[in-house]
Amino acid sequence: MRFSDALTDLDYLCCLRPNWTEGFFRKGNVLLEMGQQKDALIQFHRCLKLQADFAPAKSQIKKILEAEGMAVPDEVSCILQVVSEYLKGPCPITSLSGSQGPTHPDGLKHQCGDDREGKGRREAHQGSKVKHDTGTECCLSLCQAVSFLPAAEEDEEMMRKEDGHGRGESGDSREKTLGVLTVSDFECPLCIRFFFEPVTTPCGHTFCKNCIERSLDHNLRCPLCKQPLQEYFKNRKYNTTVLLQDIMICLFPSQLAERKQVHEAEIAELSNLTKDIPIFVCTVAYPGVPCPLHIFEPRYRLMMRRCMETGTKKFGMCNYEHGKGFADYGCILEIHSLELLADGRSFVDAAGVSRFKVLKRAQRDGYHTADIEYLEDLKVDGSELEILESLHDSVYQQAQDWYQRLSSRIREQISRQYGTMPDKEENLQASSNGPAWCWWLLSVLQLDPAYQTTILSLTSLKDRLGHLRLVLEYFSQS
Repeated sequence: MRFSDALTDLDYLCCLRPNWTEGFFRKGNVLLEMGQQKDALIQFHRCLKLQADFAPAKSQIKKILEAEGMAVPDEVSCILQVVSEYLKGPCPITSLSGSQGPTHPDGLKHQCGDDREGKGRREAHQGSKVKHDTGTECCLSLCQAVSFLPAAEEDEEMMRKEDGHGRGESGDSREKTLGVLTVSDFECPLCIRFFFEPVTTPCGHTFCKNCIERSLDHNLRCPLCKQPLQEYFKNRKYNTTVLLQDIMICLFPSQLAERKQVHEAEIAELSNLTKDIPIFVCTVAYPGVPCPLHIFEPRYRLMMRRCMETGTKKFGMCNYEHGKGFADYGCILEIHSLELLADGRSFVDAAGVSRFKVLKRAQRDGYHTADIEYLEDLKVDGSELEILESLHDSVYQQAQDWYQRLSSRIREQISRQYGTMPDKEENLQASSNGPAWCWWLLSVLQLDPAYQTTILSLTSLKDRLGHLRLVLEYFSQS
């Protein structure tokens, strides 16, 4: 009973997929188990017609024919001819568990070079009607039915036509299916916009790449079904769903192009380093001084990701100030490296680049932004430059004396965290931020943040050196 069910399923499958070799092979194996040897042989014959290098079918044919005492050649074309001649013999169907196998008529030739016979017999019987009723014998013998099988050339021609017809029907069906789809079917459930770089989670839901990344910053679960996505987040393989992308390109090219333009405009806006620059509210940073950061808040994860995606790798650093959110002056930091951890946190190696003044405050997606203008030291010349150089040399020597008085252990700690003290520069006005050693000294001294911000805001090197001299005198006395 189970063989009959299997055979019914395989019949249906072979009708649906007439060019699937594996289906006919499985059908042949079921028939072989049922004892219907010649029916099985027909299926294996069909397998080799579809796929000449299908070794399992070739092996089964050899077993059946060798059991009948026949010599089986190795070449597939010869095997097909031998099977055809064997099936055309006027003999009853043989079963593996049934009666004696058929005796072959004299003069049966197995050579590959023999002409194929029986074409006239096939044409004579084409008008005959083959009836099949379950549990009864066929009106025509199996041998007669096999005579209607097309020759190799005819079979290939028919297969090509069937394949082309099948593709045509499949194409029509596909077009009808795709015609049902609308733009709303391709909207991200998080941003409610047309998908851009769609990615599919292990639970089967699809989102824009940026959207799912932002969602996972806050919660490591699918936004729709709440299935845990810890492993998915850990691997960070947000590969684009190619099939969905291809369908969008095929059906909605204009909407996809428009969505791409919107994304590029957003990236361009984020790349602007004077308007709406991201502000990291933490501490006072200085030009040329390293500022390592540990990023764990979702809003700052997003900020770092955007800085890397836009290619600027820059953001503003300001100290917190009550009532304003952050101070009026800050320093632009540039990311040198970013190490992502499995839980979403990251270690950022950054350093100060330039100073700025805040013109306007705002917020974007949870973090602060600002319109800024960059600060540069005012240049002097003549007698003012001579006075400035004299003051510079004096304060630099004062700083060196203070540094040398520190214990070797403290100097080692300072060197490990901030690097060694920069050398004195010959041209004081070469950099728009002034001598690098001034900023290094300010970071080492660990002054009050408000006072540090005041010195950071100065555009006069003379005034900045004056503040440093007072601080060094205070530390020397204490």
